[in-house]
Amino acid sequence: MIERMTHEEYVLSVRREAVEIAAGILSGDIPVLEGCHSLSALRWEVEVDERDPDFMAFAVISSEIDALPIGPVRAHWAPEALARLESEIQSAIAWATPQALPACKSVVQRFGV
Repeated sequence: MIERMTHEEYVLSVRREAVEIAAGILSGDIPVLEGCHSLSALRWEVEVDERDPDFMAFAVISSEIDALPIGPVRAHWAPEALARLESEIQSAIAWATPQALPACKSVVQRFGV
């Protein structure tokens, strides 16, 4: 017999995933840009207001860095292209981190157990 998750159980599981990602960013285990992309993708699944400041921060960061090779896609980029973009990636990290860290702390506090 297949057990199905209720909608409430699903939302709670996605919120737990958001907490894991946010905590990973805070601990340094997940790169900030990569984590913001992931959290932005969960924005609608965690069922918060569309203007939620934490998830808006992740969405803005994700939107601004969308063209940069971060995360697993880096494996498909030529080393020369990655080298050319490295300073832009570092600038994006410097810009995004002060916005992302407070939002991550808030997500952990709001949805953590």
